[in-house]
Amino acid sequence: MSNYAKLATETTDKYLAALAESQEAFLKSISTFTAWAPATPAVPMPAFVADLPTPQELTEVNFAFATKLLAQQKSFVEKLLATSPASTSAATKTEATKPAKSAAAKS
Repeated sequence: MSNYAKLATETTDKYLAALAESQEAFLKSISTFTAWAPATPAVPMPAFVADLPTPQELTEVNFAFATKLLAQQKSFVEKLLATSPASTSAATKTEATKPAKSAAAKS
């Protein structure tokens, strides 16, 4: 049996841990800069700005879409793999890649 799942999980866990660490460092540096930088003066906003989505709304809507898209793609791939059972069988793949024995080698 392949150890791909174990290796992939270990690798992606390490990647995600490193990503989280760099994100935390970035947030810390932004917090430090924000505390150091002078406050910006209030600026009157044009009326049309009230009709624009907030950054939070944009984030929520786009991540909801990405979540649905990923789920749909996973479902599609699972159905695609189900149409070809031989492609999911490691034993079949192993047997297919073995060289055939010649008649001389059998005797």
